[in-house]
Order: sequence, then structure tokens, then C-alpha cells
Amino acid sequence: MPARTFTAQTPRWLRPFLSLPVQLSTIFSLILLMVLMVAAILLRDASGSNALLYPTVALLALGGIVLSATFTTLLLRPLVRLTDAAQAIALGDLKQRSRLPPLHLPPQDEIDRLCGSIDEMVTRLERAEELQHAAEERFRRFFSDASHQLRTPLTSIRGFTEVLLRGAKDDPETAQRVLTLMRNEGERMTALINNLLTLSRLSEHQPLKMQYIDLLDLVKESIEQARTQATDDRRMQISLRGEAPFGLQANKERIKQLLYILLDNAVKHGLPAPEGSITVQLTKREQQIEVHVIDNGPGIAEDELKHIFEAFYHGQHQRTPGAGLGLAIAAAIVDAHQGHITVQRTSDAGSDFTFMLPYTK
Repeated sequence: MPARTFTAQTPRWLRPFLSLPVQLSTIFSLILLMVLMVAAILLRDASGSNALLYPTVALLALGGIVLSATFTTLLLRPLVRLTDAAQAIALGDLKQRSRLPPLHLPPQDEIDRLCGSIDEMVTRLERAEELQHAAEERFRRFFSDASHQLRTPLTSIRGFTEVLLRGAKDDPETAQRVLTLMRNEGERMTALINNLLTLSRLSEHQPLKMQYIDLLDLVKESIEQARTQATDDRRMQISLRGEAPFGLQANKERIKQLLYILLDNAVKHGLPAPEGSITVQLTKREQQIEVHVIDNGPGIAEDELKHIFEAFYHGQHQRTPGAGLGLAIAAAIVDAHQGHITVQRTSDAGSDFTFMLPYTK
């Protein structure tokens, strides 16, 4: 039976005895009375005189009860404070941890250990509350940015539709140009939605389908793809530090997407030919494979480095259009593979995107 139901059914005259100090004082008083009664019986039989015996026993009993109640209350005072603070904390007021009794290190008794446990619990609750607020703030910002990004192509499509309805459809050349623009906006919105879905799936931390892959082969394939997408003949090369193979257990399609994002970013933000160059450096270590995607472009401002992997983040010096989801997806892919990704400026002011993944022999 729940404690709340039991309290409601308890007779009113019995409720004061549910208090732990009252219970302990009552038990100690009863024990003291029993001891005094036994002592009185033994003394009566021994002396045969009862004139002062019973008043003395009564005074001793009264004094014992008072002392028992006093010492019990004093000893249980830290527990009462702890109970009051715990009840306030349970109601959501985490600031009431200041009412907890002072914690001794190392713990001296059970109350110290209980106080330490509750204090640690409150610390974790505060941390969880901070994480929850941060997650809610990220979600609100993410939702706002996503709405803004989707509103732009939708507004454009609606505007193009109104142009067609006003008579542009009667002019084949104008209608063809407007329909082409509408298709481009539709493709842009489709790509944005697909990126949002990809980022959402990766953020759910669902296990990926892994297989053994040779990272060097994927890098070669990705560089060839980047060459076909580049509008110039800038240099693209691979640098190896360690002997092949560069094998690991990973999701092949996600790793290809990761390499595509980083190389596409290097192509868009790096210097064009003939000065421009992109280097993919693979380093094999004992426990992981380290991959650097380096360009010699103008680089990223120092105050923007810590935000570069945030969704929908646009740097102040961004020169190319985009929703700002690519690097956020790249970071999510690396995180899904239990890896780590960073970015830093190179010595010649370029950008060095580095990710590390667990190595498989």
C-alpha cells in the first residue's frame, strides 16, 4: 500500500507517533520505565520500605524521559534538516541544497554518506537541467533556421507561380525561364529537406550498418569526383603517412558523404587554379586513422572556428550560398563512427579539416 494512502487512513491520535524522533523517544522511555520498574521491585523486596521508593522511581522516570527526548531530538536534527531539504529538492527547488547539513570528508556516519549522495544527485540533476535547456535552445534555433531556409524557396516558387498566372504562361520563352527557376528552387528545397532528414537520423544515434572498407580507395574515388565538379584544374593530391591498407569498419556511404562534404568545402572556399591546391593526408596510427583535408584558401576567421560545425551557421566572410548543413552533417557522421573532427588554420592561412576514426587491421 502506498505511503500516501496509509497516512490518509491513519487515525488522528496515532499520527504524531509517525515522527521518527517521537518514535525513538517513546521506545527509549519505555525501555527506561521497564528498567526502573524492575529496579523498584528488586529494591522493595530487598529493603521492605516503600516510603521514598516510588517517588524516586517517578522522578527518575520523568528525568529519563526528558533526557531521552532531548538527546533524540539533538541527534536527529541533521536528519530532519536533510529530510526537509530533500523534500524541497524533490519538488524541483534545487537551490535548497544549501540547507543540507555540512558534509564531512571522509564521511563520519550514515547521515554524512546520505548527505553526500543527495548532494551528488543534485549536482547531476543540475547538469541534466543545463543540458536539457541547452538542447531546447538548440532545437528552437534549429527549427527557426530550418523554417527560414524553407521559406525562401517556397516564397520564390509562389512568386513564380503568380508570374505565370498573370500571363507569363502565354509567352513560351518567359514561361520556360520561369519554369526552370521553379525547378531549381524545388531542387534546392528537396536537397535541404534531405539534408535535414540525414542530420535528424544521425542525431538519433541509431547504429549504422558497418563493413570493412579501405579508406584510401574511397579517398581516391572522392578526389576524382571533386575534380569533375571543380571548374578549374587546381592541384589535388594524396599524402600517405603509413603503409596501406588503411582499413576500418564503417558505413561506406556515410564515409563517402563525409569525404564529399569536406572536399566540396575545400573546392568552394579554396583558392582557384593555378595557385589553389587541395591535399588529403592519411596517417595511420596504432588505434586510429587520421585524415586531413587541407586547402590553401583564405581560411576561417578565428572567432568562427568554434561555430563551424553548427547547423545553419554562416560565417561573416562566407562567399558561397548554402544552407550551412554540410559541416554539421560531417560532424554527425564522424560522431556516429565514434570518431572526432576538428578544424584549424594552417600556417599559410588555409583550412585543415581533420577527422579521426578507429583503425581496423
